[in-house]
Amino acid sequence: MENRSSVLHLATFEAPYPVQVLIFSLCLSMYLTITAANLMVLVTVAVSTDLHKPMHIFLCNLAIGDIIISTGGLPKQLQVLLTGDREILYVSCVAQMFTLHISGKNEILTLAMMSVDRYLAICYPLHYHTKVTAKRSIFTALLSWLIAIVTVSIIVILLLSLQLSEKNRQIQGIVCDNMGLLKLAVGDTSKMDVVSSSMVATLVVFPLCVVAYTYVRIFIECKNSSSAFRSKALHTFGTHFMALAVFFTSVLFDILLPRFVKDADSEGVNFRCAAQLVFLLSPIANVLIYCLRTLELRLAINTQFNKILRKVHFCPTIKVNVSDRG
Repeated sequence: MENRSSVLHLATFEAPYPVQVLIFSLCLSMYLTITAANLMVLVTVAVSTDLHKPMHIFLCNLAIGDIIISTGGLPKQLQVLLTGDREILYVSCVAQMFTLHISGKNEILTLAMMSVDRYLAICYPLHYHTKVTAKRSIFTALLSWLIAIVTVSIIVILLLSLQLSEKNRQIQGIVCDNMGLLKLAVGDTSKMDVVSSSMVATLVVFPLCVVAYTYVRIFIECKNSSSAFRSKALHTFGTHFMALAVFFTSVLFDILLPRFVKDADSEGVNFRCAAQLVFLLSPIANVLIYCLRTLELRLAINTQFNKILRKVHFCPTIKVNVSDRG
């Protein structure tokens, strides 16, 4: 059987139907909230010239990735929860994996770039505006997408060359990912294992090392600075750290759990489904964290929202004359 015409089966939460309806309602409301909130951030930054700064450009890059992550996985699982139909074509599965992986890798690189941006702003404030410009920020944001697309494309090419098992077509999770598809392959997968491990090292471990270095330098700088400077710097650092912690916690759970969940019928699959659901819903954290803790962005969103309300309020109404009625 050709891989392209193969039908795979996604996992879902093994729970009574009322619980599945509750999960469906939660996922739907969260998906709509994630999409609307990130679109609001994108539009606000686009129309507010005061926000055309490097940090907000990176934030927009996160918002785009967050929309793609939630859209790549949640709608299909909503269909599964609503209809019970777990089938997905192999081609669609690979496409979903490609979408989720490039968005995840872009987010990792973007968070690393944001930590470097904060490091330069705090440790080299006098040279920050000459070192970090809007054009350079846009270029690095586009570069992160290019790196993500190229690296994930290599994985996709290797995956498409593998032959699927005829007996086992069960994905151990609510979405298709590299590890889930690799478990369905037969034959020698050592090359794929080496490539996957190398990419985890370069696109997960290395960015984390960059973040750790910038954090250490920021702490050293804060230790030798005034209390006012320290308070402002730590507020900025705390905002980035919370976004980083939420994302990497969900990613690490998603990476580590497949090593422990071996059987597709195991109750442990529910834990992997939960970990993947957390990953798909984690984009809401970025919007909440940055909107609640960044005054400039919060004021800009409030201004745009008030403008919309004023336009709606002063929208002219059509009056109908009684004498004109037939």
